[in-house]
Amino acid sequence: MPARELVDVIVRSAPGSGTAARATVTDLGGRVGQSIRIIRGFAASVPADVIEELRSLGAIHSISPDTSIRLFGSSDRQSGGGEFDPKKDAGSLLNTRTSIGADYLLHRGLTGKGVDIALIDSGVVPVNGLTSAAKVIEGPDLSFESQAESLRHLDTYGHGTHMAGIIAGKDDGAAAGGKKEKAFMGIAPDARLVSVKVASATGATDVSQVLAAIDWVVQHRRDNGMNVRVLNLSFGTDGTQDYTVDPLTYAAEVAWRKGIVVVAAGGNAGYGSPQLNNPAYDPYLLAVGADDANGTLSTADDVVPD
Repeated sequence: MPARELVDVIVRSAPGSGTAARATVTDLGGRVGQSIRIIRGFAASVPADVIEELRSLGAIHSISPDTSIRLFGSSDRQSGGGEFDPKKDAGSLLNTRTSIGADYLLHRGLTGKGVDIALIDSGVVPVNGLTSAAKVIEGPDLSFESQAESLRHLDTYGHGTHMAGIIAGKDDGAAAGGKKEKAFMGIAPDARLVSVKVASATGATDVSQVLAAIDWVVQHRRDNGMNVRVLNLSFGTDGTQDYTVDPLTYAAEVAWRKGIVVVAAGGNAGYGSPQLNNPAYDPYLLAVGADDANGTLSTADDVVPD
């Protein structure tokens, strides 16, 4: 008899069901994987032909595919050669800070000081602007590269470092509210970053890895003097499931209910759906998109990182 095809899924147990969901998965030929506390569930591999039967059982709240997630890509725009002048580029962070009102707040002392921002992404490389003492706190490396000591915690894709700079980068000698326009500063230059690496050099990760990362952020948000008040998620999946059922959206909302502002990318390609991607379509989260200098929805959002 040929082996049955197993499908990787995320299982949320029904409230009060105890271990019944795990037992049922095993009884029907599946394998139970890691526990995911934040959603009261677990990862599993189950025969494809029993998924609908599992969904119908009272011990199981929902079953969702443990699909691959790709970090939303960055722009390949070049400065045109020569020395880059941020004042002449409408999309530079210097001009973006002004257009969104961040400079107004920086001049009034609201620099992010005392706030830790959790960045679940591809890790961070200590480039200029991210090298000051305690600027980046390393959380766990949950990526497939975690077993390679030379790659652990480090960004091998580029996205995490890019986002870290936008959020809280601060070049040596830069002063919030100062006039040194060539010195790079992010939106909240005095905030600290808590980096949780989930993606490898391909820019890909799995839903179960991201769930584990959100769980870690929620459980450890106050450890060792940390003060995680913001969580950044620059990725998403198609928003076809109701947000009350989807495990990634549910986990992000749990973080919100624990006092963490969750910022999620609205989506670049949109996966062919007109609605926001998951988890950005949860009404309790802040969804981020892009517009041009005139405030018009940008048609370049397919290549601008959210």
